[in-house]
Amino acid sequence: MLSLFQRKLQLPTDSPPSSGDKEKGLMRPEPVASLLSTTRRQKLLEHIWQRTSLSRQHFASLYLAPLQRYAALVQQFPASEAHHHAYPGGMLDHGLEIVAYALKLRQSYLLPSGTKPEDQVVQAEAWTAAIAYAALLHDIGKIAVDLHVEHADGSTWHPWHGPLTHPYRFRYRQDREYRLHNAATGLLYRQVLDGEIL
Repeated sequence: MLSLFQRKLQLPTDSPPSSGDKEKGLMRPEPVASLLSTTRRQKLLEHIWQRTSLSRQHFASLYLAPLQRYAALVQQFPASEAHHHAYPGGMLDHGLEIVAYALKLRQSYLLPSGTKPEDQVVQAEAWTAAIAYAALLHDIGKIAVDLHVEHADGSTWHPWHGPLTHPYRFRYRQDREYRLHNAATGLLYRQVLDGEIL
């Protein structure tokens, strides 16, 4: 299990092939199915499902759908410029890994603490989902404040516009403020969590 969370700062060998236009430095948005199709990402999705107590149908609506929306939004962005998961697709890998790890840790706790056991049982799945969503969203603000993303025509893309649909390029902002991404999460959680989940 630990091997799923250990990453080197290099491109994973089973990543989907880049569909970018190398001459112009453009990347094409990948379909969600392609983004999540790697062997490693499929294993992480399976680990996430195993750590819930849900049927496949309920898992699809409460976990898989938000994970798919997250994948569509973060595409091939790295999770950092020079630290953890600093490779194409690193943000997606990091999101899946941290959800799987958070759910593993969650199994060791009875929540909410200090309440009656019967209340903990009734609320167990809600707390599990809340922990998964918090883990998934903890770094999503990076795509709003750390990256400058533009389309081929030079127009700027912002993540609150929704997933990328046209070829794009990105660079890290030189003037970015470390940890500002924590505050920016509030701008983006509705892109991943729909009204029914909330």
